[in-house]
Amino acid sequence: MSYRKKGWKPRIAITMGDPRGIGPEVVAKAFARVHLSKVCTPLVLGDRHILDRAIKSMRLGLEIVEVGEQSQEVWPGVLPVFSLSNLPARRLPEEIPPEESSRASFAYVERAAKMALDGKVEAIVTAPVSKEAIHGAGIPFQGHTEYLAEISGTKKFVMMLVGKRLKVALVTTHIPLGAVPKYLQEEKILSVIEVTSQGLLDYFQKSAPSIAVAALNPHAGEGGLFGKEERIISQAVQRVREKGISVSGPWPADSLFPRAQRGEFDVVVCMYHDQGLIPLKLLHFDTAVNVTLGLPFIRTSVDHGVAYDIAGRGVASSRSLEEAIRLAARMARTKEKNKSLSGRRFTLLDSKHLTG
Repeated sequence: MSYRKKGWKPRIAITMGDPRGIGPEVVAKAFARVHLSKVCTPLVLGDRHILDRAIKSMRLGLEIVEVGEQSQEVWPGVLPVFSLSNLPARRLPEEIPPEESSRASFAYVERAAKMALDGKVEAIVTAPVSKEAIHGAGIPFQGHTEYLAEISGTKKFVMMLVGKRLKVALVTTHIPLGAVPKYLQEEKILSVIEVTSQGLLDYFQKSAPSIAVAALNPHAGEGGLFGKEERIISQAVQRVREKGISVSGPWPADSLFPRAQRGEFDVVVCMYHDQGLIPLKLLHFDTAVNVTLGLPFIRTSVDHGVAYDIAGRGVASSRSLEEAIRLAARMARTKEKNKSLSGRRFTLLDSKHLTG
């Protein structure tokens, strides 16, 4: 496929998230605050009645237009919805039956993934769901990342969080802190570094990404005095470096993140969830974006949860969702550009071969 003209906009499926959470209101706010059709052709997979309630409760003045899978151009003030559920639009989100809400939130993700795999959208952006609630409804679900990897047959994938000044990729994600050391296997660390490097090449226009790897223990283990996991990390780093990837570490985490946010590194590979998320959210609490690397399609997400405690009050920020949509659009355009350049190189090689 040749690179589309400069004005081309990717089709992006946006899942509404848990109807009982803040997903519906941040989706509605995003469409009210930003003319999203300037960067993409958006399509919200969700529930018309729930979104309509959110729009009216916040007096956003948006018009809902129901559409099918075929996304279409929209204009300012319009929220295009592919309605996949028919939930009762109660006065408060907490009054929606929990099991119905959980099954609906999973249905939005399931349909978006199928559309991405079928090539009907260039990217998907997900609003928050509750893993616990979906699992409680009888659906085996560990989270967006794990589900999307499973249905796409992806074995090697990485959760990377993106902010303007800092990017972090995680070796382990949602596991108890005490279990982290046993999960730090050389092959796993090596895989995360490789997938992260490829993701920066494919989607972030980094021709030679510089990757820093954080140590697990204080002072990078202090020669084994504070722990021995750094030996495993060092071995993985060395093996990846031998493949030509620019990677260094393990670095003591307390001094590494200031260097990274100043631009010395393109990304920091972290050993556990909060090692990366604490500095990221300190810098980018409202604007960080969750990206799943390694999938056969682009997926970004908000970097926050369902926030049941404030749902329906209209106080949740939509900035993370707005950034997630913008980033998905940029990634899609970069992907198309790379495909065009690759095809052009092959064409030139074929031409040279034919002409002798």
